[in-house]
Amino acid sequence: MLATAATAATAAIVATGVLLGATAPATADHGAAPHRVAGPEDRLPDLQMEPLSDHRVQILEGRRVLRFTAVIANRGDGALELVGSRTSTSTEKMSVVQRIDQRGGGRESVPTEAVMTYAVDDNHSHWHLQHAAEYSLRVPGEEHPRVAHKEGFCLIDDERLPGASSGEAAEPAVYDGCEEGLTETRSVTQGISVGWGDPYSFDVWGQWIDLTGLSLPGRYCLEATADPRGLLAETDTGNNTTSALVDLTSNGVKVVDTRC
Repeated sequence: MLATAATAATAAIVATGVLLGATAPATADHGAAPHRVAGPEDRLPDLQMEPLSDHRVQILEGRRVLRFTAVIANRGDGALELVGSRTSTSTEKMSVVQRIDQRGGGRESVPTEAVMTYAVDDNHSHWHLQHAAEYSLRVPGEEHPRVAHKEGFCLIDDERLPGASSGEAAEPAVYDGCEEGLTETRSVTQGISVGWGDPYSFDVWGQWIDLTGLSLPGRYCLEATADPRGLLAETDTGNNTTSALVDLTSNGVKVVDTRC
């Protein structure tokens, strides 16, 4: 389905009222969010974080930060398609429905507790899915990590995943934008197709963790987690986190191990 078709589907959902007055499912065990129990006909996405790369320590606006590149990937059985909507342009947040492919054809629209908001602080001026991913840094074996400021993401098909065959990945990309500049829109569709990833380069706004006050040099665990609050239905939530054990100094970073 092309992006234009996705937009049409969004309008159809809003018109039929699927997004209005929906009751949220039961709360998941692992967080404060609803979590759908997969049915036999569901073709669910499987969100994962690809291994982190491009690690570097830089000075940014007077602060020492750790920067890195991350990729949110879908290696599941079906696309991640999210439809945000609001009844009025005076409402800042959009409620979000997840559209789940069915093996026999068609889709089911499932309400979630996720929200979309219009973001301007990253210089992109488009709609973000809040809490789509989380970056954190902690001392190995300890809790209370330092969490990155960035938590909103515009999910699109931007990078073909390594090992994805032509039959596994949509061609061309289905999801290619998040209504940039359209502050008055009442609906947004975004997502990630099977076999595609959404990369966030180290030099993108928000792709950093502030190191102010941390003991340097030091060894830390850097983690990135897709859907950290369990807001979305997927096949496996146990593989959403990738990590790297890193040695940090005031001007550099060395990856000691690809996981903590």
